[in-house]
Amino acid sequence: MIFLLLFIFGLIAWFFSTVAAGGAATLLIPIISFFIGAQMVAPIISIAALIANPSRAVIFRKHIDWQVIRFLLPGSIIGAVVGSWSLSQSNIQIIQILLGLFLITYVLQDKFSKVKLTMRMKLPWFFPLGLTVSFLSGLVGATGPVHNPFMLSYGLEKEYLVGTKAVNSLVMQLTKLVSYGAFGALSVQIAGFGVVLGFGALVGVILARNQLSRVDTQRFKQYTLILMFISGVAMLYKAI
Repeated sequence: MIFLLLFIFGLIAWFFSTVAAGGAATLLIPIISFFIGAQMVAPIISIAALIANPSRAVIFRKHIDWQVIRFLLPGSIIGAVVGSWSLSQSNIQIIQILLGLFLITYVLQDKFSKVKLTMRMKLPWFFPLGLTVSFLSGLVGATGPVHNPFMLSYGLEKEYLVGTKAVNSLVMQLTKLVSYGAFGALSVQIAGFGVVLGFGALVGVILARNQLSRVDTQRFKQYTLILMFISGVAMLYKAI
């Protein structure tokens, strides 16, 4: 029964996150914690993302911004190793609360504040962004939507945002899995859960491919903000 639920949750979460540029793993944190246990969240999600994200990278390969990847990826690799090592050393609850508040606050200011964020993201800033976000991902299991406001500020939208994030996430998740294995955080049971979740996610990505092409830019941004808000609430719920 748990395997069927994981498959369904993976399909639904990755379908909507493909249309809204991320957030599937964040939404799954409280679900996996409830059904399986909080200690297994990070490695299970990493395995699922490693299965699902190559399909995103292939489907949107023509829209990948390799200049962004050149700065983002090195920081993501370093942060993933350090974050995975720190998993058992840190207070994950505080990290989740901070991330949840960041996502919710960003969405609220975008929707209701008369003063908009006008600072333009620059290429060199993607290195510290990758380092920080992947470090936190190694701790809590998922931080995908945190990239979105910075990538949107740089000018990446729709397929470009999804494809560029997919390449970065693929390498980051692989790095995290190797690190989890080295630090003793993987088991056969965890791998089984992750594989089932990942195949559901793969189906969700394929089903969402044509849907994304029909979404206009304004609606895409609305989907992204909605998913970021839901992800923030999910992280706060999990932490509390």
